[in-house]
Parts: sequence; C-alpha cells; structure tokens
Amino acid sequence: MYTCPDAPEYRTKQQLQKGGIYKFKNVCINLLACSTPEWLTTGTTTDDISGGFTGRFVYIYEDSITRHSPFPEDLITQATLDLEQDLIADLKHIKTLKGQFVITDQAKAEYILWYMDRQKECKDERLKGYFSRKRDLVFKVAMLISLSEDDSLVIDEDILKQTWKLLEETETKMATAFSGVTDDPSMKYKDSVLSQIARAPAQQITRSDMLRKNWNRFDGMVLDRIITNLVDMKVIQMGSKVTIRGKDALYRLIDTGVI
Repeated sequence: MYTCPDAPEYRTKQQLQKGGIYKFKNVCINLLACSTPEWLTTGTTTDDISGGFTGRFVYIYEDSITRHSPFPEDLITQATLDLEQDLIADLKHIKTLKGQFVITDQAKAEYILWYMDRQKECKDERLKGYFSRKRDLVFKVAMLISLSEDDSLVIDEDILKQTWKLLEETETKMATAFSGVTDDPSMKYKDSVLSQIARAPAQQITRSDMLRKNWNRFDGMVLDRIITNLVDMKVIQMGSKVTIRGKDALYRLIDTGVI
C-alpha cells in the first residue's frame, strides 16, 4: 500500500481463516495531522527529517493564534451555513469526476523550466527530502486547484503559478518547525529551556529547579551549554539566588521578543 500498487490484496488473520480478502484499487494514502515544534525536537532526528517518510509531508508552521473569539459558533450566520452546504455539494460532485488530468503545452513548458532549475530552491538540508519530492507535490496540488475551479481536469499555466505561490508561502516558515531538530542535545532542548524560563513565575527559574524539571532529558553539563548559548544571544541573564538549600544560579528572561 505504501508504494500505491494498482490493485493490492490484503488478508487479515481472521480473513485467512474464513477465506475473505480486502481489495484496494488505486491506493493513495493521505494524512492530516498536527504536532508541536517541541515534539518534533524531542521525537525526531535529523535522519528522520531528511528521510523518505517526513519528506512526503507538507509542514504548515504558525506561531500566532488566529482564533480570536472564545465562542466562534456564535459568529456563524445563515450565509456561513449556506456556504457550508454549497461546499459539501461541491465535494460530493468532485467525488464523481473520473478521467485523466491534462496539462497544457504552455504549462508543460513552464514546468520544464522550473524543473531544470529547482535544485536552487533548497536552502536548508533538513528540507532536502521535501524539495526532492516537490516535483510530484506540484502536480498533486495543481490537480486540487483545478478541481476547485471546474470539471475540466486541465492544468494550465495559471494553475501552476497558483500552486508554486501557495507552496512558496508555506516553505517560508517550514524550516522553523525543525529549528530544534539536531543530534546535539544542547541544541535539541534549547527552545524547551527558553520556553520553561518564559513560563516560570516572574520569567525566572533557578538552576536546580530547571534540572529537576528535566532530570530525564539532560544533565547539568548539557544545561550549562544551553545557558551559555542563551546568555551569548542576550536572551537571558544569569544571576544567583540564596535559598534554604544554599546559593543557586538564577536564569532570567530579558528578551521576550524571541518567544
């Protein structure tokens, strides 16, 4: 199924006993999912990101909240409900369309020019897998745009330009999602440490508290490297605090613009 064979057959253990099979035709798996940069940092490696699996994903990164109303359902109007029904009807109609897409000669010529020069687009090694597969992604998105416009099953130069524009807008922030993905633990957990300092009371935290919070993630040597890096960046300030356990290092956020 992963390689999208034309007509694969699959048998479950129960079906083998009963003699039944599953048949799939023209399989193409799609996945819509969500995650956080912190999970990508701790749950993936540089090999994962540059490999074949994640290279087939389009990562949409946003660092601002667009939901301004606590009860968005109160903003729904009759026009919104009518639009919803129109969209549902359109999707049902699209589901009935059959046939092969056709690319116009002009669109093909522009695609060839882009294809021959596409290697220059990748500016970040972590996105190498994505950009190496962008050639196929362009057509997948172009087909969706064509379907959203009419039933012609035609990809012309205007649709290709819309596709490139849409993907380029996404790519401007895509690498940010992997800002902490590295094999160096001091870089892997830097964003997490900074976030913990920002969320702490008065945006400051002691060294001992930080180590206790992260005892299963990194040790004191790794924390020292992270703190040195953040101090050199002029993002945090390091001082000291006297507690009942004695003198302790204190980390204080001084640049909220990086959060």
